[in-house]
Amino acid sequence: MPSLDDLELHRLLNILRNARGRRSQRHSVCLALQGPSILLVDMARSLGLAQTEGGGGTGGGEGRDSSPRKIRGALPHLGHLPDLNKLSDVIRNLVMGNVVFVKPILKPRKICIYTCADLKDTIMERSALMEYVYPKLRLYCMEKGYELNIVDLHWGIADEHLNDHSFKELCLGQLTTQARDSHIVTVVFLNETFGNALLPRVIEGPDFDQAISAMELDTDRELFWKWYHWDENAQPPCYKLQPISTFIPNIKESNSASLHQEAVQDWSNEVKKMMTLMRMVFNQEQKEKYLSTVMEQEIKQSVFMNQESAKHCLWICRKFTHFPSHNIPAQGKVYVAVEPESKKRLDILQSELKERLDEIRMLKFRVKWHNSGMNPEVPEHAQFVEDLCAQISPLLISIIDGIIEEDETKEELKTYLGIEKRLFHELMQQSLMCQFRYKNFQGRQELLTKIRRYLNNDSCVPLIMHGDVGCGKSSLIAKAMERCCEWLVDVPLVVRFVGLTPGSSTAEQVLRSIAEQCCALFGEHRAEAAKGVRHMSSFLMHVWSKACKLRPLVIMIDGIDQVKSYGSTSLEWVPRELPEHVKLIMTVRDDSPQMTQLQSIIEDSACFLKIPPLTIDEAHNKFEGILKSHHRSLNKEQREMVSKFIQECPLPLYVEILGRMACQWTGAASQLPLKSSLAEQISAVFDEIENTCGQVEVSHALGYLTAAKHGVSDSEMIDILSCDEAVLEKVFVHYTPPVRRCPSLVWVQISKQLQPFLMKTIVAGICLLTWRHESFRNAAHARYLGTQDQINMCCTALIDYFQSKWANGVKKPVPVYEAGVSEGKDRYVLDQPTKYRGSNMSKISVQSVFSRHNRRKLDELPYQVLQLKGRILEEFVLNFEWVYEKLCGSDTYQVLEDVSLALTNHSNHMELVLLKEVLELAAYALGYDGRQFYSQVYGRLATLDKDPENHKKYPIIKKLYDIAAHAPVPCLLPLAVCLHEPFQDENMELGDGQVYFNSLIRAQHNPHYVITLSTERGEIAVWNIFSMTPVRTLTGITQPRKLKMIDDYRCLVLCGRELRIYNFDEGLFVMKLREVMNQKMPYFGLHDKDHVVALSRSRMYVNMMNLQNGDCVATFKVGEDRFLNSLMVSENGKICVCGDETQKPSALLVWDLELRKLMYDLRIPHHEFITRHAAITKEGHYVSCVCREVDEPAPNFIVVYDLQSGTLFKKWKPGVNIISIAISSAGSCVIIGLEDSKLMAYDLITGNPRWTLKGHTAPPTTIRLDNRGLQCLTYDSLGRDRSVRVWDIHTGNSLAVLTPDQAITACEISSDGRAVVMALEGRSKIVTFLLCHQSGVDEHPTPKSYGNDTNRGKVFDLSQAG
Repeated sequence: MPSLDDLELHRLLNILRNARGRRSQRHSVCLALQGPSILLVDMARSLGLAQTEGGGGTGGGEGRDSSPRKIRGALPHLGHLPDLNKLSDVIRNLVMGNVVFVKPILKPRKICIYTCADLKDTIMERSALMEYVYPKLRLYCMEKGYELNIVDLHWGIADEHLNDHSFKELCLGQLTTQARDSHIVTVVFLNETFGNALLPRVIEGPDFDQAISAMELDTDRELFWKWYHWDENAQPPCYKLQPISTFIPNIKESNSASLHQEAVQDWSNEVKKMMTLMRMVFNQEQKEKYLSTVMEQEIKQSVFMNQESAKHCLWICRKFTHFPSHNIPAQGKVYVAVEPESKKRLDILQSELKERLDEIRMLKFRVKWHNSGMNPEVPEHAQFVEDLCAQISPLLISIIDGIIEEDETKEELKTYLGIEKRLFHELMQQSLMCQFRYKNFQGRQELLTKIRRYLNNDSCVPLIMHGDVGCGKSSLIAKAMERCCEWLVDVPLVVRFVGLTPGSSTAEQVLRSIAEQCCALFGEHRAEAAKGVRHMSSFLMHVWSKACKLRPLVIMIDGIDQVKSYGSTSLEWVPRELPEHVKLIMTVRDDSPQMTQLQSIIEDSACFLKIPPLTIDEAHNKFEGILKSHHRSLNKEQREMVSKFIQECPLPLYVEILGRMACQWTGAASQLPLKSSLAEQISAVFDEIENTCGQVEVSHALGYLTAAKHGVSDSEMIDILSCDEAVLEKVFVHYTPPVRRCPSLVWVQISKQLQPFLMKTIVAGICLLTWRHESFRNAAHARYLGTQDQINMCCTALIDYFQSKWANGVKKPVPVYEAGVSEGKDRYVLDQPTKYRGSNMSKISVQSVFSRHNRRKLDELPYQVLQLKGRILEEFVLNFEWVYEKLCGSDTYQVLEDVSLALTNHSNHMELVLLKEVLELAAYALGYDGRQFYSQVYGRLATLDKDPENHKKYPIIKKLYDIAAHAPVPCLLPLAVCLHEPFQDENMELGDGQVYFNSLIRAQHNPHYVITLSTERGEIAVWNIFSMTPVRTLTGITQPRKLKMIDDYRCLVLCGRELRIYNFDEGLFVMKLREVMNQKMPYFGLHDKDHVVALSRSRMYVNMMNLQNGDCVATFKVGEDRFLNSLMVSENGKICVCGDETQKPSALLVWDLELRKLMYDLRIPHHEFITRHAAITKEGHYVSCVCREVDEPAPNFIVVYDLQSGTLFKKWKPGVNIISIAISSAGSCVIIGLEDSKLMAYDLITGNPRWTLKGHTAPPTTIRLDNRGLQCLTYDSLGRDRSVRVWDIHTGNSLAVLTPDQAITACEISSDGRAVVMALEGRSKIVTFLLCHQSGVDEHPTPKSYGNDTNRGKVFDLSQAG
């Protein structure tokens, strides 16, 4: 029997001592992760301190996996928790954290125009596009929220022969990358040449040997052996072309033009010799394999891959007239293929293009030849370029519009996801990063076993995994997430990689998104997740406490030490003790302040799991895996050297860098730039890239990348480099193109070499590049932003860019020492306004005028100004116009980050503290729609403003409050305090949580009063909407469910299944009607002040009853056994429409109530009416109803009948299910709410769509019109979207939006459209919001008195009446 040694006994005694009297007494034994003995485990079990084997305790490791595997399918529905089966598979997998099953459906809003062209043939045409076409297209795309990236790797360079011969790989690799991340539009310039083939970078061994043996001269063989060396590291081994500088060092000479030109000529001679020999000794198959031009392969990859790519292609073909067919001048050889074989291949390529492209996609031009070649000073050539630009622009716009339209069609299918889009984007990016990190994970089985042991035991404290930089914490978390999909069945998994996105860069953002995901899992509204860090602890504990045995919860947070300094670094939210059924795993760096904080919070050292470096075997396995994936190997000498360095630094990141660098080795030990530490090895990576791509180019580009707050996009980097004269001076040292812009190749080369260490993140649809590893970010910052001069240079460039200093035709000076240049040059960079205004370039655009905020500028500019000037208070944080625009175009948390940055220099600034408090309180509302900024400020500062002392204490905030009180934009301002106010307990309840009012009804003929109906409390009240006080209250009414006003004071109330009449003015019960209503369908409507029509109890006919005596005076019946399922009466009381569910197809029955006869029996073959979604105009001229095809799964649609003729007037198919409807004769339109959360309006006169509106985050189930037919109010009565929106019916403009802190139980717009009245959960009084624009709430009209003034405010108890 094994013995219990002193150490283990000491551990057990300490555990028992610390756990005494606490619910978490079992946690430490189960967290003894450093290898407990069997005896210790058995003792723990015997004391009830650990789970049994069956419970997944400490017994058993990876090899004894008895847990059922996780499968996709229906989840058990728990009555008290949300039914996740209602979500789509995609959303359910994201919310549940099933990372294994997540598909990468999130794609950037990015379009790439990729140019296939010969280096020299079309310089003039492509330069013209850069000047006159692409700038306008880029602006046009940005106005629509898309980045347009122009990639022309053949432009702006002197030669395609790069020193390392990587040009072809760069071009084809860039095509692959762009196809993955963007929509590619290919522009092919294929005229009478497709350029010259490049020497193959690699020749397979047998092909090389065959070629050598076919050569007759020793000098030829020696030439090949000189340039092609045996690469024994390749798998299979091959011959690799050596860098040009190996034998012609002056090829990299930048100081002497003559030496460089001589080197270029030497290399050109060598190339010609070798190409001639290859054409002689290679067979046809080998020529296809090795001697095809870059342009040929680009066209095949970008155009010939599939039919879809051909739709997004344009071919520009220019043919010369008067071109000398014989004795072609040297200048002319640039423009035509001379070799017979090249001509043949060109003809084949052009024939295939003609077959694949539509005629409209081919632009053909005939241009007169000139002895100087293509020359802009030749009138015919200048005209040709002008014609080209004029013709290609609309074609490119048409393609771009098609791409965007197709994207939006796909977007419509996923608009309402069951979760907010912000959370969807965050979960998608987190899941994809998780997949990326676990894909190449190897080893670490012991650590995974310990993680599994923690997840399966009864521990109720967090597990902290800590280690050195680069020890593999992120990959371990990712692998644990993947394995959890096997270990745990239907257990929600929450994972966050800190710093992956802007939404996970600060503690506030990380906790908010975790809380939002937990809200979706456990049934809390996501508005509750928008709390400051100091309040987040209690909320997280609240929502986590909802975890149960059938729905436990696992949270994993990687890199909690990597939160940005412009957010909170406090870990006070970390619980010492977790709720039952909740597990929390976090990773942290050993030497970080967060590690110290965690050690002070969690006292038990057994809760900390050290992540050691890889074992030597694991490190070698990882290294070999990298080599294998790149088809490389090492010789014995290399392997011994690598092994020595791995033993010195067996960190996973170090091994990864080593492996990727080893993929470039070709046998010589001198090629191995090995260093003994991670920091030195990262520095060696930068050295190698600088050596290949140029020190200035790399240092500046990576300086910009590192300085940017969230990263940079490809097009941004090219723009910024185009304004960097130091870079252009290096790039254009031997050749200056007609347009002074940085060639695409510069950034493509750099980013290609850094690709393993960069990651892409999507921000507002734009794809940004940033560092994947914090180690690289820190090393780059030290190297490229280590001095104040470097910081100033990079930040100034970024500020100039986002302030449009060199945009809009402004010419940036060129260094005076450049020959022949006396003035500046336009850099054609993208304009960066705060808001992009819509253009009329597109014929497809439905809305010609719109604006879209420039989030990139809003996010980056304040951060860069702070880095440069150290102050952003006046320019941004307290510039409330800027704050408003940033809230509208970015995110509340980005504004809060600016405030936090300002507070670092002004920590005692009371007004900043107050502003931050207001923004935190309003975070959810402002994140929903920043346009309610003034509403939120006014509503939260009203009480504070009443104290004159606060005017002195907060003069700037007082100014903001005064602006909000007379808001410069339309907004809803509250007449009473109904929002949380600063410096109060945020968790305080504004009410008691009850639902006081079930519905709100406008009073007839008096826009200043509304009626509330409270079913549970048996109460009906009339309210003055301005004073928000009841003027009459009727209590003791039995189950009031619906109410209709008969006249100014009398109302007809559905009480249970009875209709009763009450008089509000006198507080009287008048009478009860004799007929009893149907319980499930108690529909009724007023004919006139003396008669009501109601569906009978049996639903087989309609009764008309007299309101004076309660008698039934008429019955409307269609036939036997025909059951009615709806009833509507026009507002003038003349027309009644009922739905008939018995007839197939179902019918709409229309009665004339004055003549008391059936007018129409309306039906459509093979269709049925969904009569719960129907509306009738006030005068009864039109009825609109939702309809669907009986045997088709297609979305429902809308039909409108002209009730004056009984004919089908209009039929509209929005393509999405309709869930709400309203019709307005005054507004001449039908308004519908769609399942994808949009609103649409159709014009009743023209029948055309009037507008489509976005804004709601859930389907708007309620549409309310004002009496004028000018405005409508929309909201989701189910509470998924807590906001109310007011729209202008004619223009479709959003007039105002408001998100209260509490759920809305009822809402109504006043008959004059000036006020919105809400009933909020927990409030026993209504709240009125006035629609204000440059006016205040005091400017409302004086309300008319209501009835007998002596009864004002009286409460009438009618419990004994009737």
